[in-house]
Amino acid sequence: MAVTPAWPSLSSGQNSLNVFALQYLLNYYGVSTGTDGKFGPNTRNSVISFQNSHGITNDGIAGAGTLSNMNVWLSRGSHNIAVKGFQCLLNKFEAVDVDGIFGDGSRYALKSFQRKMGINDTETTNTITWRFLFGYDKYPSDGSLASTFASVCQGVSTLTTAERDKNARYICDYLTSLGFTKNSACGILGNMQRESNLNPAIWQKFYELSGSNGYGLVQWTPGSKFVNKAKETGAIVYATPTAINRLAHNNPTRLIEEEIDFLCWDCAANGSFTPPSPNHDHTGISITYNGFKSSTLSAATLAKVFHDYYEKSNDGIAVINQRAAYATNWYNIL
Repeated sequence: MAVTPAWPSLSSGQNSLNVFALQYLLNYYGVSTGTDGKFGPNTRNSVISFQNSHGITNDGIAGAGTLSNMNVWLSRGSHNIAVKGFQCLLNKFEAVDVDGIFGDGSRYALKSFQRKMGINDTETTNTITWRFLFGYDKYPSDGSLASTFASVCQGVSTLTTAERDKNARYICDYLTSLGFTKNSACGILGNMQRESNLNPAIWQKFYELSGSNGYGLVQWTPGSKFVNKAKETGAIVYATPTAINRLAHNNPTRLIEEEIDFLCWDCAANGSFTPPSPNHDHTGISITYNGFKSSTLSAATLAKVFHDYYEKSNDGIAVINQRAAYATNWYNIL
């Protein structure tokens, strides 16, 4: 059995699937609040309201005392907003639709979760199951044999430093196998670290693949650009959040390779590697995509070039320099 985790402490400023679940559970208990996964002032006020009604210290922080009082006994056939909270948490470990319907898909995923965690596979959301769902961000593992990792999360990566570093090695090797120099590969790595901390399964906003919401190693915006291509290549069957989360859980190496292949296609065949405007040019270098791939300029310089020609973010010069510093670090250690 995995070590029984402590209940997390959810508070203002956090942004996660745990907060999503908290918001759905608050609504289930009749405390109306938005469901965006962000712990803002409205969520804090809703937590205080719940705490007041349950005789809990009303500090606006959803810790052990609060979360342990929000457990809802759910099983196959349950159909309510609390099921959405459970499904959000389960998506940290298994890919399920967040539809509020506890069907066979949710039942099988829960059974798998309980077995992998070493708790009784009751196929119901008893208290210990809620505690494990809230307390872990992914299945516990030392990852000693794995070469790549993907962690489904929002905003801030939940990969460990060791997992990130293994991804960096794999991505660098994969890029060089496609004809990139180590310099240009590390220039890309520097940007990926800034965008996703090298986590291929990170969402800017959970389940949102349209509009201004990014996804993946370089945070493609909208995320549907990559997911639609993944469906086209056969990596996934359906261009849906559940499908891409399932690939992240089951085959992180395939996800990383699909994302890098898409990046190369997007830069070359799709023509997305284009010169920056004068106001967003940090190097003064004129270069083609093939010239970038084969360049032996410093990794730091190529990080800025990749940013200007492809990422085109609104980052200030301090953050642009941070991308360059990340690239130099990868060049030195890989």
